Formats: sequence, structure tokens, C-alpha cells
Amino acid sequence: MLAGCARALPEQDRRITVTPAIAKIPAEDLWKEYKDNAKAADKKYWGQAIEVSGKVSTVVGEPTAPKAVRFFVEGDKGIKAFVLDDQAAEIIKRVVVGQHLRLKCYCAGLDGDVILRSCIQPQ
Repeated sequence: MLAGCARALPEQDRRITVTPAIAKIPAEDLWKEYKDNAKAADKKYWGQAIEVSGKVSTVVGEPTAPKAVRFFVEGDKGIKAFVLDDQAAEIIKRVVVGQHLRLKCYCAGLDGDVILRSCIQPQ
């Protein structure tokens, strides 16, 4: 029996702290690229560190254990950015819905939303 390789990123990858971003892109533009041609966007961004910026629409998770933020883009779909667990409280306590936020994350592709993992605030 052959073992298959799953195409998935780890949920928590501390290498993001030292990995340079290959691109800096507004959340709206990243969403548009994935909406227009997900396969081409994956070739460009999947598994890569990118800096994404935009206005925060929601904080996702329990109030005592926030896990992610969503960026305003289009209707109920968009960009969902999961922060590193050990930095989540620090990053998210400063987040205000409607405020501009910039995060460096690994892009995990389109799954309803564009999923970003291991997000931190860049220096």
C-alpha cells in the first residue's frame, strides 16, 4: 500500500518569523486573484510567505482564545488569517473591527475563503 502525500500546510509554523515575504498584497487583490483563477493564484502564492493588508471585518474564535481575523473583501467570503497561537493574544488584543491590519502569513489556498496560516505582525 502506498502512502499519499497530503497537500497541506501545518497550522502552526514558526518558520514564518524568519521567512521573508515573496509579496506584499492588499487583501482585496489576493481575493480577486483567487476568485478569478485559483489555480494560477496557487502557483504564485501557495505555501509561500506573503504580507497581506486590509480592513478587519471579524475576529474569529472564542473571546478568551481568538484564533483568526477576517478581512473585508466581498460578501461573506474573503480572507481568513489564522495567527500563531503563541502570538494570537498579543496580535488580536490590538485589533479593532474596521481598522487596517497587516500580517505576514503562509498562504494555504482557497477553501471557501482564502486561508492564511501562521500569521504574525511583520517587523
